[in-house]
Amino acid sequence: MTLNITVASRWLMAQSSDFRLTGPGGTASETSQKQVVLQYMRWSGLVCYTGVAGFDTHNTAAWLGEALTHGPGHRTPQEVADRLVEGGSDWLRAVPPGMRHHTFTMITYEDAKPYVYVISNFERPNETPLATPADRLICTRVRVRHPRCLVTGWAPAVHEDQREALVDLLAAVPEPSRLREEVAKTSWESSSRAEETVGQSCVVAHLCPDGSGEAQVFGNMEEEFLPTMITNGHNVASLVPAVIADAGLSSPRRLVGATWQANGAATAMVGAYRALSEQVGDGWS
Repeated sequence: MTLNITVASRWLMAQSSDFRLTGPGGTASETSQKQVVLQYMRWSGLVCYTGVAGFDTHNTAAWLGEALTHGPGHRTPQEVADRLVEGGSDWLRAVPPGMRHHTFTMITYEDAKPYVYVISNFERPNETPLATPADRLICTRVRVRHPRCLVTGWAPAVHEDQREALVDLLAAVPEPSRLREEVAKTSWESSSRAEETVGQSCVVAHLCPDGSGEAQVFGNMEEEFLPTMITNGHNVASLVPAVIADAGLSSPRRLVGATWQANGAATAMVGAYRALSEQVGDGWS
């Protein structure tokens, strides 16, 4: 079960996701993508998930990339949420009920107004999680009117005082980099309380009301990590392997961070990648 931390206000939002993937035999991967950046000319957003990473031939990270990729054109946040509800419910029905707990969390600014979409078959904002998950996903859309912290997945790992500290920090209108660091630190501190299902490394991205933002990876990676990043329906990360090869750079490589501009007449997303052999320290500084 992943740990996703979302902090949201009218002036700034941030979202985290760890990378650990666990199975019957324990940890299966420390580089599993569970967060995707969405950028359109009218809005930007972040989508993360917790729950079923895979079952039989299904791979949630791969499916999520395919579900969010489309031909040239616009999608509204609600259309994205509907796609996750409909497509996600289809493959979840094949998962045994006891393993079916699953949640997507999406944050957006729509006309500079902050919204959180919780798309889940067992979690609802401010409600006790269902012990037995439903057989389909349900979308709950919440407009954020004051600073708040929402934890999905292994929620008990994050103590109440940690949530309050993040809310207090957000209320103080911090620099985005400071908020990213504190959310990452909270995820790292909480990972030890999640029965080894949550990794210490994580990605944290922030989002501003104008649609601009930045994602940052905290911690070193053991394997190549070139995550899906969607701009106007196109996965811009699909171009990265060719660019690396054409430049004669060493590989495998992993994402260090990505930035994207404010919404407007054009869109642009820039990623920074580092060779695994060039990682130094613990990757947190």
